[in-house]
Amino acid sequence: MNVTFKHQGEHLASARYRSIIPARELGKLGVGNGNDWLILGKHNWKWEEQVKGFHSVCFDVCDDHFSGAWAEHYTINALRADMVTTNSDELARIIWEKVGRTAVVIPDPWEQPEEPAKIHDKSILWFGHPTNLVDISPYVGKIRNLDIISGTSGFTPWTPENMHAAFWKAGLVVIPTGKSMAKSGNRAIESIRRGLFVVHGYLPAYGDLGMYCGNIEDGIKWALTHQEQVLSRVKLAQEYVKHQYSPQRIGSMWLEALSSST
Repeated sequence: MNVTFKHQGEHLASARYRSIIPARELGKLGVGNGNDWLILGKHNWKWEEQVKGFHSVCFDVCDDHFSGAWAEHYTINALRADMVTTNSDELARIIWEKVGRTAVVIPDPWEQPEEPAKIHDKSILWFGHPTNLVDISPYVGKIRNLDIISGTSGFTPWTPENMHAAFWKAGLVVIPTGKSMAKSGNRAIESIRRGLFVVHGYLPAYGDLGMYCGNIEDGIKWALTHQEQVLSRVKLAQEYVKHQYSPQRIGSMWLEALSSST
């Protein structure tokens, strides 16, 4: 069996988590690049142009776009693909609800190195796609020493170097959640890998990580006044994340999914 992942550039988290890292891990398992399987994600492409020459096609859905401008694209391609994959149980539920397809859930792997647990308020970090800035905007000016990394003007742009520097500087991460409950746990997982406690809003994909779920400002106060407990929880979360979301495990999950559908 051989597999081709198509993506839209490593600057996109989805490309790294859903294409670049899985392809690398499948390569370690002896799976080469070829035309047995094509893995397609996101949008801004046409089915007929992409699938020529491939035996089977997997549509990898990592965001809930089953309503709005891209609804037709996601609905039609989820129905015509030989297999549908996704990165969270909640998004799998939505895919079933919208198109009646059972999606294979393969989580996003971590990509950050593991670093010692820490906690302080010299820098409180939020990072994310520009579409998620609406979630953090109510806290700008309210959270002291808030640093924002995002790919839009007015903020520190996302680059691997800027992200590394921001993680190194930060003593806490905040992730208020928005309307979509179908997002993966990757931002919290990457923060835990870098030794950081996460204060977040409710999101099903964060439920197994043992961080603080609730009011963001209350969570910051709690974390800074319970530092020994925070450090202990980060260390426990790191042990869990190290194995549960390892690139090796996720690569094996891709191999199992593709092999069972061949």
